[in-house]
Amino acid sequence: MSISSFASPGRTGPASLLLLLALLQACTIEDRTPTGSRKDQAEIQRLIYAYHRSAAADPSGDPSPGEMRVVRVDLRQEGDLAAAWVTARLPGPGDGEVLEHFVLRRSGQEWRVVNVGVASVRTPAGPRRRSP
Repeated sequence: MSISSFASPGRTGPASLLLLLALLQACTIEDRTPTGSRKDQAEIQRLIYAYHRSAAADPSGDPSPGEMRVVRVDLRQEGDLAAAWVTARLPGPGDGEVLEHFVLRRSGQEWRVVNVGVASVRTPAGPRRRSP
């Protein structure tokens, strides 16, 4: 079999098929995610969703976390510290969204929310406005 048989379009022989199968077996997908990071991410997201399912009343009169629905979580973790920007939708159809910043810390094997701050409120009809 000559090299030209591999280069000819439309011609496939048993040798080229065997070569293709050999190359496919040699291909592997490696996952080198640091140990524990996926487990940590899942636990942090669970805490954020649990916070938003709570029905604790906010003393300022703002909607409680239980009235908001999480639509996006952007998470960054460095060792035992993590930060998450969370976009939550407000309960009313025209109320808009809230951008929150969570700071979390791992203590032993558990993650704990250290701080939650409201960064801004976005209304459907206008630009973001700062929360008071």
